[in-house]
Amino acid sequence: MIRFRPDTWWEAAMRPFAMAAPDANIYVEIAAPDVRFAVALFLALAALLWWRRVRWQAAVPILFGLAALAFIPWLITSGNGRYFVPILLIVGPLVGGIIHLLPLTKSFRLFLMGGTFVVQTAVLALNPPWGAWAWLNWEQAPYFHVAMSKFAAERSVTYITVSSISYSLIAPQFPADARWINISSGGATPRDNDWVRRFVANSGRRILVVPSVSEQTLQGQPTAEVRQALDDLLGPHGLALRPSQPCEVLPSRGLAAITTRYSKAELTAQTGKFSFWLCPLQYPVDYRPAQDGPVSVRVESVFAKLEQTCPRFFRPGEAVTRRIKDGGALRQYPGSDMKLYVLADGTVLYKFWRALNPVLIGRIDEILTGSATVQCDNIRGRAGLPWDREI
Repeated sequence: MIRFRPDTWWEAAMRPFAMAAPDANIYVEIAAPDVRFAVALFLALAALLWWRRVRWQAAVPILFGLAALAFIPWLITSGNGRYFVPILLIVGPLVGGIIHLLPLTKSFRLFLMGGTFVVQTAVLALNPPWGAWAWLNWEQAPYFHVAMSKFAAERSVTYITVSSISYSLIAPQFPADARWINISSGGATPRDNDWVRRFVANSGRRILVVPSVSEQTLQGQPTAEVRQALDDLLGPHGLALRPSQPCEVLPSRGLAAITTRYSKAELTAQTGKFSFWLCPLQYPVDYRPAQDGPVSVRVESVFAKLEQTCPRFFRPGEAVTRRIKDGGALRQYPGSDMKLYVLADGTVLYKFWRALNPVLIGRIDEILTGSATVQCDNIRGRAGLPWDREI
C-alpha cells in the first residue's frame, strides 16, 4: 500500500510541513494537522544560527536525530501515521527541549512553548479528528449489539460478509468455533482470488451476514433487487443465496446507533428498522455475469501497456480484469488505490480514490500506438503537496 508514501524526494523532504496542513490523507486517512514537526525544524534552525550561544545538552540533539532519521524508513515503507506513533509522542518533548536550549529569557521561552501549544490546539479545534473513526460510543457490553437467535447460534458455520465494513464487532457474540471471511475485496488480486476460493470451498455450512434497513425489505426479507445485488457480489466466488430458504432477521441497536442520531430512549424504538440478515448460501453455483463473454485481446493489451508505463500505480499482476455493466472492463489496484477503466466505446480512464472524477487518458488506439498515455508524475488527487493537489 503506497497511499501515504511520497512520490518525489521533494514531497518526502516537505512531509514535516505537509503534516501541518488541514487536509486528510497526508499521513492518516483523516484530517489531523500536526504543526509540531515544522516548529521543531524552525527551532533547530534557530539553534544552529545561534550555535555559539546555545546551552547544548546531548539529550536534545540525540532526540532530534532519532526523530529525523526515523522519517527515512517510515516514508520508504508506508508513511502511515499509525506506524509512527512513537515519534508522534516524542516530538512534543523535543520541541520543549529545543526551546530550553535557545539563549532566550525564561519568559520568552515560556511564550514559545505556550504559543506552540495554542497553535496546535487551534488547528485541532478547527479540524477535530476525535470521533472521525468511531461509528458509535463503546459504553457497555456487548459493544455492538445484535439480537441473537437459535439460527445465529449454530455451530461449525462459516459466516461470509460482503460489505467493505466487516462488522467484526459482532463476531464475539457468535459461537467461538465459527469461521469468518470478508470477501468485499476478495479477488482484487489473483493471489487473493485463489485464497478466497480455497477458503470458501473448504467451508461447511455457509451463511451470509449483511446489514439491512427497512427500506430494503419486503415482509422482512430482501427485495428482488437486493437479492440480485447480493448474488452479483457473491457470484464471482461461486456463491449465491438459497432461493428456497428465507433469511433470518437479527435486529441490532449497534446498526441503529451508527445510522441515526436518536437519543437512548428513541433508539430502542428504532432498533427494529436496522438489522442483520443471516442468509443461507449455496455453493458451488455457475455464475454468469450480465455482461458475459471474455474481454478482448485489445482491451487486455491496453491494461498491459499502462501497467508497463506506470508500474508504481498499476502494478503488473496485482489486478484481475472485470467486466462492468456498460460492456467495458475494469482493473482495480488496491496497492495504489487506483482503477483503470476501458469503456465499451473505447474510452480509457483512470481514477485515484481521492479524485472527484475519473481522468481521461485517451482511446484504445491512441494508447496502443503511444500517442496517449498516463502522466505518471501527475496523478490527479495524489500528486504534489496538499496545497497543490487537484481533486
